[in-house]
This record gives sequence, structure tokens and C-alpha cells, in this order.
Amino acid sequence: MAMLVQTSEAPVKAKKPHKKAAPEPASFWATPGELSVDEWFELNSRDDGSRYELIDGSLVVSPAPPFRHQRLGDRLQNLLESLSPEEMVPVTATGLLLDRKPGVIPDLMVVDKAPFEEGADIAQPEWVRLVVEIVSKSATATDRRIKHAKYAEAGIPHFWRIEMRPFRGQGNDELPVIFTYALDENGEYQLTHRVSAGTTADFTEPFKVTLDPAELGRI
Repeated sequence: MAMLVQTSEAPVKAKKPHKKAAPEPASFWATPGELSVDEWFELNSRDDGSRYELIDGSLVVSPAPPFRHQRLGDRLQNLLESLSPEEMVPVTATGLLLDRKPGVIPDLMVVDKAPFEEGADIAQPEWVRLVVEIVSKSATATDRRIKHAKYAEAGIPHFWRIEMRPFRGQGNDELPVIFTYALDENGEYQLTHRVSAGTTADFTEPFKVTLDPAELGRI
């Protein structure tokens, strides 16, 4: 006669087929959280016209600047080019590293020429004498506040912000309006000029410049 044997082992359950993990989404970062300079260049070489900037780890994407924005930047670049000393050069839409990492693409910078004559293709903050941002509708907060703080933190001695569109506190000022700042001994920007269209102003830093913002705003 067969005997029943009692056991404490639980019955064995059939294993379910192992599901393959879903593939990781494609990323421009070879190392998560870090964008290399080459990867940054690759992003900005796309033919969509956008600017890709990395600020404190956040990727900021801006559309290509509209005609009037770019025209003003080109006029300012031409003016600064005609007045800059031999050792400096103004350049538009060129990358600027922050904290030695991919960073931002200012509308215009005045930089020391020597590093680029020696083969550099991206700016370091210590080579920058002036950085200019033309406030755009798509990046108002970034241009007015975030970049203002990052440039001061990077130790760039002079910063100009140009307003082309109506803004809070504009008053009776005619557009465009240029705000210029200089870095103080505490590493903070202090306002040095507020110049509206129709007013001619003389600037001494980073070199002597005389201009009326109305001339920049012309088509």
C-alpha cells in the first residue's frame, strides 16, 4: 500500500518567461548628466537653427533669432569691430564654457584674440572682456536674470543687455534700450549706463565706444 509522505517544502511554481528590459531612450549624453564639448557641438550643428545651451545641468533650447534680433547683433558687431584694439575681437553666436563645461552661446562677445590665433575654437570666461545679450521673446527670463547671474559668477567684467521689445519699467524710453553693467569687487554686476534710442552715450570699457541705440535698431 502506498504511503503518503508529508513535506514542508512549498510546491514549485513554473517560472514566467523573463521579459527583456526596454531599451534606454536615445540620449545626446554619453555619460548621463554630463554633456561633453563634442556632444554640445554636435547638438548645435543640427540644421534646425536652434541654439542648445546647458545651464546648471539644464538643457535650454532657443529657436533661431528673428531677423531684427540678428540684424541688431550684426550692426553692433560691425561697430565694435571698427573700434576694438588689435588684441581684442568681437564675435557673434560663439560657444562659451561655464565651469569648464558646455555652457552658453551669447549673442555677442568681445574676446582676447590670442587664444583663438593659437587654435582655440570655444571661449573660456577669462578670455571674455564683454558679453552681450539681446533679450528675445522666447528666452526673456534666461537673458535678463539667469545669464546675468552666470556671467557674474564666471567673472566676466562687463555685461550688456539690450531690450528690443516693450518691458516693465520702460517708461518713456525709446527702443532699443541698452543696459550696461560692470563687475564690482564683490563679484556682482552694477548698472553703469541705461541708454535709450535717440541718446548718444560714450563707453570706456572694454574700450572706447560712442553709440546711439537707434542706429543699432535700423533695418
